[in-house]
Amino acid sequence: MRYFFVLSIILTIVLCVYTAEYNWGEKGSKDKLLAKDKVTNGATFGLAKTKKYVFQQKKTDASTITAIKVTDRSSKYDSTAELVSGGPGSKGCTIKIKSKRGKKIKSRVEIWGR
Repeated sequence: MRYFFVLSIILTIVLCVYTAEYNWGEKGSKDKLLAKDKVTNGATFGLAKTKKYVFQQKKTDASTITAIKVTDRSSKYDSTAELVSGGPGSKGCTIKIKSKRGKKIKSRVEIWGR
């Protein structure tokens, strides 16, 4: 029993260390989830991959973005995220996700607003 407890604590610490998160803005208690998407792109030996994620709302009464969270779901910080345009305070945004050389992109994007 004690072995299982120690192993679960070590696993939790490892998962926290190897998860990179990029945040813009702050999520409030009354905010709603506007988008939750997976962004993926396969690895190519020796090349860094770049993928753009564009969020646009089609409604005329579109919500204002309050927070954006990009989580790198791959191991050892394989990708980085950069907010190119828009973001908190606007109605849309563009995020550029870039992998390390020879690594894949495997990220989750969450956008909150009200």
